[in-house]
Amino acid sequence: MNSEELEPIDAERCQGESRESSFMTFGIPSFIRCSQKPRWIAISVRSGTFYGAMSLCDECKKVCEIRMPDISFQKLGAVVNETP
Repeated sequence: MNSEELEPIDAERCQGESRESSFMTFGIPSFIRCSQKPRWIAISVRSGTFYGAMSLCDECKKVCEIRMPDISFQKLGAVVNETP
């Protein structure tokens, strides 16, 4: 993955997504983006190399902590859209 494929951090809206399914989708769930204001930046580093980052609200951060324990978090502050 190169930097052109990464979506920049959104300081206005959480970038967490959840699956939404209905009997009308015939079992194919769609993803919907969280509408909350973010307070955290989740940072993924693999083999010592920056892999990606996304903004998360408190609720999505809790889910991320459970599902992806190797992710680190920083409070969303003055520096946005910059590689840590």
